[in-house]
Parts: sequence; C-alpha cells; structure tokens
Amino acid sequence: MSMNSFLFVCVGNICRSPALKGMLEHLLKEKGIEAYVESCGLHATFLGNPPDRRMQEVAQKHGVTLQNQAKIFENAFFDQFDVIFCVTPDVLLAIRSMAHSPEHYRKVLMATHYSELYPNDPIPDPYFNASDGFETVWSIVEDACKGILDKFYLDKK
Repeated sequence: MSMNSFLFVCVGNICRSPALKGMLEHLLKEKGIEAYVESCGLHATFLGNPPDRRMQEVAQKHGVTLQNQAKIFENAFFDQFDVIFCVTPDVLLAIRSMAHSPEHYRKVLMATHYSELYPNDPIPDPYFNASDGFETVWSIVEDACKGILDKFYLDKK
C-alpha cells in the first residue's frame, strides 16, 4: 500500500494551512503512521516566510512545532497529492477551478470535511484578529486533523 499524501491550502500559507500541516504530522507521528503532508497558499504575499509567530506560539502551547516555508499552489499538486484540503469555500472554489479533470476536482475538499465538531465549516483567518482568534483556529484545526486521521487510518481496522 502506498503512503497517503495530503495538501492543505489557505490564502497566504502562514497561519491556517501550516497549522493543519503541523497538527496532522503531529498526530501521524504519535500513531507511528507515515504520510506525506504539505501546505501552500493561493497567493505569493508571504512566499518563503515561516508561519505567523502567533500561530507558532499557539501550536507550541499545544505541543506542536510548525515547520513550514510559505509556498504557492501549483497545478502539479493535483497529481502529487491524494487529497487537497482547503480552509474556506472561496479557497475550495479557486482550487477546483484549476482542476483539469473530474478526478482532480474530486480530490479537493474542505479541511473540515471529516471534522466531528465543525463539519465542512470554514476555518476563519486569524491574521487580523486578536490572539484569541488563533486559539479558536487551533481548536478547529485539531478537530479537522483528528477527523482526517480517523477517516484515513483508524476506520481501516
């Protein structure tokens, strides 16, 4: 069986998608599961930047280190990843509009698609919010990633 690969997409790739990537990697590592997890953004505004300091601090508080350098979505990602998770309906529509085939289109889901508490809810952008916005985002990220883990690995038993 080949290793699963997951891509998380947000707008700037410094808050939500790096948090999702870090959280899923953390959960996979805890369970001893190997998978390829990456994140990117729709816009090049923060290209090459590490995750937002406030997002890093919240992640750290929850025992997760965010390792990421902002990159932009590329069409090649449709073939490189099994599932492409988007943080909002706007991002989802933007990525789906780039899909070249029904197969590519079907790979694109909301990041909260498998979330128990926030099914298919958008993950709000905390960038312009006070620090409590980052905590809110983290709780959604955590639930979304647990849902992904359950769907792809724990249901298989």
